[in-house]
Amino acid sequence: MTIARVLLIVLACCLIWIAVDQARLVSPTTENESAFLKTYTPNKVIDRFKVAAFSEESTVTSGGAGRGFATHGEEFEPTLMINTGDWVALMQALRDDIASRLAAQRGEIVEESGTAVDGFKLKYAVGKSEGTVAVESLKSVAASSLGAVGSGPDKVTVSLHISINEKWFKAEVP
Repeated sequence: MTIARVLLIVLACCLIWIAVDQARLVSPTTENESAFLKTYTPNKVIDRFKVAAFSEESTVTSGGAGRGFATHGEEFEPTLMINTGDWVALMQALRDDIASRLAAQRGEIVEESGTAVDGFKLKYAVGKSEGTVAVESLKSVAASSLGAVGSGPDKVTVSLHISINEKWFKAEVP
């Protein structure tokens, strides 16, 4: 066998290996994103606690391809004015809302850590997806345009950071 034929066989094997490896990649699409992640927003809870008509929120979504899975992510960063006594109640309401929305999608909380004061994390499984919702503790922020409407000594402007990271697997999550 000549060197040219050996190189041709090696090249063919490499190309086959690359094709098989690429076929295992799963790209993120709306079809492999859980209904929980597609529909979750903290807005209803935030609306119950904000005391000024105006609030700010940034939302970032992400996704990635993996071998046998796709990743999805979403981050919410609202800034709002609340009554000073509502810090813990807001955090507890967010936790309860996330848990009830997971339950409505037939999701299961498989692990929970943290507190309403320090922030919390919920790990969940729903269908072929498993994920984590992390809610950082509230942070007081300097008065801004939010402070101009309805400000007072019993009100505080706070920011919140909620991140959801999820993996969808080709096979059912065990």
